[in-house]
Amino acid sequence: GKAGGEEEEKGGRQMFDKNTLRTNGREMFMNAVQIYRRERGIGPNVAEDEEADEDDKPRMLRVYLRKRPIFPKEEQQRGDYDIATIASSRQAVIHNCLFQADLKTPYVSHLTFDYDRVFDERAESSEVYKAAAARLVESALDGRVGTMFMFGQTGSGKTHTMSAIQEAAARDLFAPADDIVPWLSVQVVELRGNRCFDLLAPGISDGRRHNLRPELRLREQGDGSYAAEGAADLYPSSPEELANMLEMAQSRRATSATDANSVSSRSHSVCILRLCQSEGQLMLVDCAGTERKKDSMYHTKERQQEGAEINASLHALKECIRYLTTSQRVPSHAYRASSLTKILADAFTRGPSARLAVVCTISPCATDTEHTIATMRMGMALGGRGPEREEKQLLSDLLPKKERLMHPKQWTSEQVVDWLVSVRDGDFSDVVDAMPSNFTGQMLVRLSEGRCVQLCNGNQRRGRTLFDLLHQEIHRVESSRKA
Repeated sequence: GKAGGEEEEKGGRQMFDKNTLRTNGREMFMNAVQIYRRERGIGPNVAEDEEADEDDKPRMLRVYLRKRPIFPKEEQQRGDYDIATIASSRQAVIHNCLFQADLKTPYVSHLTFDYDRVFDERAESSEVYKAAAARLVESALDGRVGTMFMFGQTGSGKTHTMSAIQEAAARDLFAPADDIVPWLSVQVVELRGNRCFDLLAPGISDGRRHNLRPELRLREQGDGSYAAEGAADLYPSSPEELANMLEMAQSRRATSATDANSVSSRSHSVCILRLCQSEGQLMLVDCAGTERKKDSMYHTKERQQEGAEINASLHALKECIRYLTTSQRVPSHAYRASSLTKILADAFTRGPSARLAVVCTISPCATDTEHTIATMRMGMALGGRGPEREEKQLLSDLLPKKERLMHPKQWTSEQVVDWLVSVRDGDFSDVVDAMPSNFTGQMLVRLSEGRCVQLCNGNQRRGRTLFDLLHQEIHRVESSRKA
C-alpha cells in the first residue's frame, strides 16, 4: 500500500541524511575517535601485544571478527573514515557518529562488542584460518562435523577471507590422504529463499536462457537429516583440484545489484565436504549479505521477498545454534524451519561432538556503520553473548567555536576609537579628533549621513563612505547572528 511505500521512502531519505551528516562532520568525528583511542592507550599493536590465549577447552561454538583496511579511494572520493577500533584481541568498538534530532548536536555512540578473537586490518588470512578453521578441519578428519559460517556485507572482505580459508582447508584435508582414492567428495549448493540450486552440476537450458543452475529438492533421510536430491558429487584428487572446484562454484552464485554494492550475493552458499574414510564432514557456509530495507528501496517485490526469506533463514539458524549450545540437542522442528538449517541438519544432530565457528567480516567505513553493527550483533547473538555495551559522548566541546561578534551599539568609547583608526587602513583616524571623548557605540549607530559628513570636515564623499562602512559593519554582525 501507499503508506508502506511512503514509510520506506522516508527511511531511505533518513539514511542518506545520516551518511551525509557523517561525512560533513568528518574532521570533528575523526578527532573524537582519535581522542577516544589516545585516552585508552589503544595503538596499532594492541591486538599483538596481548595475543589471545586460545583456550583448548572443547567448546562447541566460537565467534571471530575480522576488520578489513580502509582503502585510499574511500577516504579520498567518498570522504570516508575509520570508525572501527580493535580495543584488544577479544574486543572491538564501533564509533557510531550521529546527530541528535535537531541535526545540530553531534554525538558518538561508542559500542563495545566481545568475541573469542578479533583480528585487525593487519592480520593475515593465515592467522584467521589457524585460529578459526584449523580445528574444524581436524574435527572432520577425526570423523566429526565441523561447520563454519561467514557473515558480512558485500565489500567487507568476506569473499577474500572465505577464499583463503578454502585454500588452506583444501591443503590440510588432503595432507593425510596418502593416495587413498576417493579421499573426499564435494557438493556445493546455493539457497535462494527456500529454493536450492546445484553450483557444481553443468548448466541447463530452458529453451530461452542457457547455463541455468539445476534446481534440487531437499529430501529428509531416514536419520532425520536432509540431502539435496540429485546434487552433483565431485571427487577431487588434490588440494588444487578442490580449490578450483570451489572457485568455479563461487563464480556461479546468483548476484544482483543492491544500493550497498554493485554486485551483492543474494543467496547463501553451502559447501559440504565429506571425508570418505573417517565419514567426517566439513561444511563451509557463506551467508547472504544482510540487507536492510533502505538498500532495497528500489527493488521489485520478488527481490524484497527474497530479503525477507534470507532474514527468516538467519533467524532459524540463530535458534538452532542456541539449542545446540544450551542443551546440546536441536529439536527437529527448529532445523526444519528453513532450507538453510535443513541442509545443515548434520551439524545440529551430532550433538556435543559438533564444532562450529562464526567469522564476521566488517568494513571500517563510517558510511557502512549500520551494516557493520548488524553483522556484529548477529555474531554476538549467535555466540549467546547478549547485547553490546553503549557509551554515549556528546561532542559539543569539539564543535568549531563560532566567534560571537559584538554589535557596534555595544561598543565602548575605546572600541569606537579602535574601529575608526583601523577601518579602511586608517583613512578615518582624523574623525576621532572631531568627536567627544565619551563617544560610545550607542551614539555611533545613531549617526545620520549628514552628521558623518560634518565629522569629515564637510567632505560629502568621505562622509557618505564612513556612513556606508558603519552600516556594513552593523549588517555583517546581524547576518552572522542570524546564521
